[in-house]
Amino acid sequence: NKGTERAMAARSRATERLAEDLVRVVDELPFPPVAEAIRQQAAHPSASALQTVMSAARQALSSPAATWDEREIQALALAPDNDVLLASVQRRLDQRWAAVLEVVRQLRGSGHVDPTVDDSAAALHLMSVGLGMSMLTRITPRLDDPQGWTALTARLLEALAAIDPDVQPVDGQVNAWRGRVAIRSQPTALARLLRVLSLLDVQVVSMFTAVIDSGEQLVDLIMRAPASIDRQTLIQAMDSVGRDVIVGRGERQDVEDVATRVLNRCSELVRDPDAAPQAAADLVLADSWEVTDASVGADDSATVLRLQWTLERHVILRRRNAPFTRTEFSRASALLGLVAALSELRGSASDYGWSERLDDGTDVWIRLARPHDTAAVAAMHERCSPESRYHRYFTPMDTWREENLRRISGGHRGATLVATVGEAEVIALGNVFPAGEAGSSSAEIAVIVDDAWQRRGLGRKMLEHLIDVARQLGFESLTAYVLAENGGMLRLLESLDLDWTHRVDHDLGASVVCLEAAVA
Repeated sequence: NKGTERAMAARSRATERLAEDLVRVVDELPFPPVAEAIRQQAAHPSASALQTVMSAARQALSSPAATWDEREIQALALAPDNDVLLASVQRRLDQRWAAVLEVVRQLRGSGHVDPTVDDSAAALHLMSVGLGMSMLTRITPRLDDPQGWTALTARLLEALAAIDPDVQPVDGQVNAWRGRVAIRSQPTALARLLRVLSLLDVQVVSMFTAVIDSGEQLVDLIMRAPASIDRQTLIQAMDSVGRDVIVGRGERQDVEDVATRVLNRCSELVRDPDAAPQAAADLVLADSWEVTDASVGADDSATVLRLQWTLERHVILRRRNAPFTRTEFSRASALLGLVAALSELRGSASDYGWSERLDDGTDVWIRLARPHDTAAVAAMHERCSPESRYHRYFTPMDTWREENLRRISGGHRGATLVATVGEAEVIALGNVFPAGEAGSSSAEIAVIVDDAWQRRGLGRKMLEHLIDVARQLGFESLTAYVLAENGGMLRLLESLDLDWTHRVDHDLGASVVCLEAAVA
C-alpha cells in the first residue's frame, strides 16, 4: 500500500544520509588501539609477532572497541548498498589487510615453514575473528572465560608459526621471570612449552621437572625475556600448553647463575633463620605467607600449605590461582628443615627436637616430622604388625596411609613428631592436634611405635614430649583414645604424671576407653 511505500522510501533516504555521514567519518577515523598496534608492528617490529597478536586477542575480549570501532562496523554493514561508502571502507580494509598479512609473515618467520598453511588464509582468519569478537562481545553472555579464550588464541598462533622458529638473541633490557605450569608427562608437551616460549624470544635459563598426580609433570622455569614481554603474555603462552600457570618476577641472579643464587640464599638463612618463611614462599611462588602459633589458623587445603617450622610456630602459605602440589609441599618444608638442621649443628635444636637415650642405651632423635619423612613413615607402618596398627587406628585396614601421610606433612594445627635412628629410619610417630572445633583448648594425642622398638621406653619418651608440646601450644587438657584390650598403653598412660579420668565415648562404644587429663 501507499503507506508502506512511503515508509520504505523514507527509510531508504535515511540510510543514504547515514551512508554519506559514514563516508566522512570513516575517512577521518583513526584506527582503534589494537589495529594501530598491528600497523606499528608491521611497519616497525618492536616485539615478537606472537606477543602483539596475543595482546590483541586479550583486548578484543575485554574491550571490543579497541579492535573495531562501532562506526567501522556500521559502515561495513551498509557498504554493499552504497558505492561511495564501499570504496571508503575498501581503502580502510586494504590498510588493515596489509598490516595483518605482514604480522602473519613475521609470525611465520624464516625458519622451516609448514607449507599447508597459507599466509593469506591466516591473515583472513585473524581479521575475521577480530571483527566477529568485536561484534559478539557486545551481545553474547558466553564470554565469561577470558583465560580459555586467550589460551586457545596462543595455541592457534603457535600452530601458525614456523616449525623451526628463529630464536633471536635477547638484546637490550631484559627481565628475569620464574614460572610453573602443570603439563602432560610426555616429551611432546615439554617440547611445545619450549616452542611457544621461543616464539616470544624468551630464553629458558633453567628448567626443573617433577612427576605429579594424574600422569602430569610440574615444570619450573627460570626465563630471560625482553623487557617488552609482560607477565600476562607469559601466562597466556604457558596456559596454551598446560594448566595452573603461575608467573612471578625473578631476580638478576636467576638468569646469570641459578646455583649461585641458591647458595647465596642458603648463606642468608644461616645468618638470618627468620628469613625462612619468606624463602619458602618464594620457592613455591606463593602469593602470601604468615607465621602463626602451631595451634591456630587454617589447616591444609588445595590453596593453603601449612608447614611445621618449630614446635610452637607454623608457616602458612597461600596461593589463589593454582593448587599446591605434594612436590611443592615437600620443597617448602625441606627449606624449613634446612634451618632446623643448621640449628641442630649449632647445638640450638630445642625448637625442633631432642636427643634421647632409651632403656637399653640406644640413642634416638625425636623431632618434628617433615614431608620427606613420608616414605620412612610408610615403611615403619609396613613393618608394624596388624595388631599394632589396629591398636593405633581401631581398624584392621591401613587407614593410616590417608590420614597420617597428610598429618606428618604438618598440614594441621598442632604438631607431629617422629623418632629416628641411624640414617633417618623412622621408628615411631606421634601426633598432638586440637580436638573438636577450631579454638578448642583440648588436644588429642596418639602414638605408634615400630614393633621391634617396643618395650624399650620409646613410647614413654614420645608421650612425654607430646605432652610438653601440648603445654607449649597452650592446650589446657588432653584426650587419648585407647582400645580397652590394649592394656599396655593404658598402663603407660596411667604411669605418666597426669590425673587421667576415664569415660566411655558413646560414638565409639565400650571397646574404646577415652582418657582425659588437665595439662595447664
